[in-house]
Amino acid sequence: MVCIGILGACHKKKAEEPPDVKPESDVELGPAALQAAGLTSGKPRLTERRSSVPVAGVLEFVPNRVARVGPIIEGRVVSIRVDPGQHVTPGTVLATVESVEIGKARSDFLASQVKMQYAERERTRQYRLADAGVTTGQSVINAETERDMANLEIRAAAERLHAVGVKLEDLTQLDAGAGSGRPSTAMTLRTPLGGLVLDVNARVGQAVSSTDTLFVVGEIDKVWLIVDVYERDLAKVHTGDEAKATVIAYPDRTFTGRVDYVGGIVDAVRRAVPARIVLDNPDGALRPGMSASAHIFSTTRAPDAGAQMVLVVPHGAIQTIDGQPFVFVEKGTGKYNLRPVERGADLDQDVEILKGLTQGDTIVTDGTFALKSEALREQMGKND
Repeated sequence: MVCIGILGACHKKKAEEPPDVKPESDVELGPAALQAAGLTSGKPRLTERRSSVPVAGVLEFVPNRVARVGPIIEGRVVSIRVDPGQHVTPGTVLATVESVEIGKARSDFLASQVKMQYAERERTRQYRLADAGVTTGQSVINAETERDMANLEIRAAAERLHAVGVKLEDLTQLDAGAGSGRPSTAMTLRTPLGGLVLDVNARVGQAVSSTDTLFVVGEIDKVWLIVDVYERDLAKVHTGDEAKATVIAYPDRTFTGRVDYVGGIVDAVRRAVPARIVLDNPDGALRPGMSASAHIFSTTRAPDAGAQMVLVVPHGAIQTIDGQPFVFVEKGTGKYNLRPVERGADLDQDVEILKGLTQGDTIVTDGTFALKSEALREQMGKND
């Protein structure tokens, strides 16, 4: 003999049979028990039916909010000006790098300046001689030509300096600091963006090349989650859909965002397209490189109609007894009706209710386990 259910008597029942739907019954709590239970009440609500597509992927920086800074030529780090976590503004010097190539480009620029000064003096002299009638017009033309060629050499030398990462203002500062022992072969690494110094991979004395990233600077208050959407789910995912993500590091937190891109080509092997979710990350908890899982929610719409509306209750409102879902409907202070319901799909934090409730019912939304325990205790007493 097996005792089954809330109000049912003991009778024979095969273990493999599905549990019967139980009739409604009442549960009553005294004032002390009611206060201890800490119940919360609410009403079922209508909401748009939404499909949920599970996806997974890896977090990445938002490219236009983060800069990777490194030298564009080979050299050696001679000073580091910032620390990880420091806030910087655009143009802030991050480090100084010494390079032989910079020394050569600097020497060429200084030589071109000297040549320009000589050409200017010669041009002025030829004009004075021409005014005095003691030189030829060809000599004046030659002086003009030399001056123009020297000017072109200065511009070319300045371009070479720019190509190796040295600005003219940096060159002026180096000249001013020559007496303080600063190397004339130095270049400064500056950040093009403001924000936090997220990573520093430089060390004083370190040999570096054009492929090295020494600093990562920017903001991560928003990050990208790049995921695969499989072909079977494509019709359910659209740009602008809401998404909620979780990461292993913070299992109790949910990060919200929206889909802002869905790829246009299905990968022939994986039968999926890439999609991008922009997640809000106000406290910087999400780090690029983390793996994350997410659900993308899309509103279901009937053909030639608006969104489909369904009745939902919070997950905490439902208790299961012998495989049958129940909710507790308020009948008065401390009095509750244990009512069987037919549940539908899980919709984010809610559960769809297909049968058993109306929008006007008042139900217990939190603390239902205490009522379930009381119902089972009462039933055990009756069965005894």
